[in-house]
Amino acid sequence: MKITTIFCSIFFAAFVAVSCSTSTNTAKIKPRTDVSISNQNWYLVTDSEVVKGLYNKEVYLVINETNSTVSGFSGCNNFNATLSKSNGTISFANISETKMACPNLKEEQAFLSMLKNVNRYEVVGKELHLYKDNILLLTFKTT
Repeated sequence: MKITTIFCSIFFAAFVAVSCSTSTNTAKIKPRTDVSISNQNWYLVTDSEVVKGLYNKEVYLVINETNSTVSGFSGCNNFNATLSKSNGTISFANISETKMACPNLKEEQAFLSMLKNVNRYEVVGKELHLYKDNILLLTFKTT
């Protein structure tokens, strides 16, 4: 019985020593909400590919924090909206768009509908993540 106790003690001490001394050198990018997201093109991405709309044009948005507006291209039409942003929260309202008839209108309407549901954002590196609470809705990247 004494040997079992000694063996377990040695095993436990070795486990603790290895566990405590093991360090990972992986750096995590901390999401930020204090960086400016204004006056740059944010391109919609899925699976690291920029989403293209009509005539192979990228879907994007440009945020103007000074004027509290956002504008961009939603796949078929150009759009404008008002912006409310503070301390990691963001929302888009009064979305208006041009009225071109296009074959991909359902995708465009889904994109604009998601924008209406956004209430939070994070900047991670060169990516802008737009959320509804804790659900990631849209990811954009800038160059």
